[in-house]
Amino acid sequence: MTFLRVKQAQVALADGRLDEAHELLSRDDVRSHRHGQSLATKLVKAYVKRGRAHFKAGRLPEALSDCEKAGTLGGHQAEVSELRGQVVELMGQKRTETHRRDMALQGAREHVREGFLSKGVAMLRGVHGDSTRVERAQQELDLHRAKADAAIERGAAALKREDWAAAGHHLAEARRLRPYDSKVDELSGRLSQQAVGKARDALVSGRVDTAEALLRAVAPVAGDDLAVREMREAVGQVAQASEALHRGDARSAGRALRRVKVLLPRAGWIDQAIKLTDQIISSRDELESGPLGLISDGYASQAQATPAGRPHTPFDARATTPIAYHLGVNESPRGSHDVLPKQFLIQVDGAGSALATCNAVVTIGPVSSPDRPDVGLIADPSVPAVTIQRAQDDYFLRSPQQVKVNGKPTNDRLLSDGDKIELSPRCRFRFRLPHAASTTAVIELTGARLVRADVKRVVLLDRQLVVGAGPACHLRADSAEEPIILNLRDGRLICQSPQAVKVGAGAYDPQVGLPMDTTVNVGPVSLRVMEA
Repeated sequence: MTFLRVKQAQVALADGRLDEAHELLSRDDVRSHRHGQSLATKLVKAYVKRGRAHFKAGRLPEALSDCEKAGTLGGHQAEVSELRGQVVELMGQKRTETHRRDMALQGAREHVREGFLSKGVAMLRGVHGDSTRVERAQQELDLHRAKADAAIERGAAALKREDWAAAGHHLAEARRLRPYDSKVDELSGRLSQQAVGKARDALVSGRVDTAEALLRAVAPVAGDDLAVREMREAVGQVAQASEALHRGDARSAGRALRRVKVLLPRAGWIDQAIKLTDQIISSRDELESGPLGLISDGYASQAQATPAGRPHTPFDARATTPIAYHLGVNESPRGSHDVLPKQFLIQVDGAGSALATCNAVVTIGPVSSPDRPDVGLIADPSVPAVTIQRAQDDYFLRSPQQVKVNGKPTNDRLLSDGDKIELSPRCRFRFRLPHAASTTAVIELTGARLVRADVKRVVLLDRQLVVGAGPACHLRADSAEEPIILNLRDGRLICQSPQAVKVGAGAYDPQVGLPMDTTVNVGPVSLRVMEA
């Protein structure tokens, strides 16, 4: 049988069937045969010869395979080792060249994506040996350049015909495609300058809606332009004044209007608005200093007793300060404690400012919506205004249009701690119930902002608010040694803490509660309750 296999190997080698001969000669009985050893020597030479042919033709894997098979038969012969070394060296060079080419193509694409077209072109010129991929990358570069040029051209045309919204859209696209292009910078600067001028004229004439639309149009390309920031601040202060008047707070409205006057000294309507708010404040003060201001707190509370069977609402301004309510001013009479408004700001050192609302039903949406929301966001007017309603221990989100909660469209949703709510791609916030024992919720603004840029949280206040260290607090102040609990009671904010509480330079009276616009120190933490 061994002799038969030797003869088969001899025939296979003679016919050039090297792999078949190799399989036969790999058997121990065949290789130990005297004729088998002679055949193995001839097969090694045949493998070396065929391997060199593969090497010259560039078929390196095949050449390396022949070297390996020759090595298993003839050991480390010089000619086998030499050929293997040449093959391995050339394969290494090709791998290095391929890696360098891949890196060059990747770098060229990244330069194109970042807007450095000339650098992308230069890198493509240095790429050799892969014409298909280079051609594809060149096509991508040409397409990118064509899109950028078209966006710049459309932006320039829109700017020429004074279509500010279209100009802002096209130039924002051009900036995305070519962020460091001087032409885009020049057109964006012109757009900001012209739109700001028009917005200023609109504000001076009282067209706040027009000014807001113009500023919204230039927002994608304005960047940190000082003039645009000033106009945004003016519009924001007008919005604050409007909100303050809407809730009957003439003093806050007057302060906001005076800030607008600094930015727009030529706006005559602001002078008239300031005059009217001053008249409201003066009339209220005059009424309070007369007989109506002499009524005692005890008699007033008896006169305002809630009818039997009717639930008492401690935050109804009419139930605590009738004179102030009918004047449209949410303040308490002289001599009594401060009555919290429906909304107020609370500022905590180390935690920043938060807007607190005492309503069980709160609307959140664009500040420029026709029906002004309770929590006004700087957002496109087309963004839907949603309602968050507290019902016992639960919160429900309702929207006239579909919005996304945790990435899924919905109109009605029972909210849970950590839910991510998206009114639009640029208007997002997160719902939190940080404290397990409290039904007070927190809205964390992640992709949206209020008119006041320093306010990043909205507190949906229900009975109590916890200030302290750690994530389980509604307002986090890491310097707090013990949790500070602010209880909502009869229109007052009562501070509960084992630490000493000081109000300004004086002592704290739990019967009066925290006053408005006064610094309160609780241990190492200082806080302040202010008008919104």
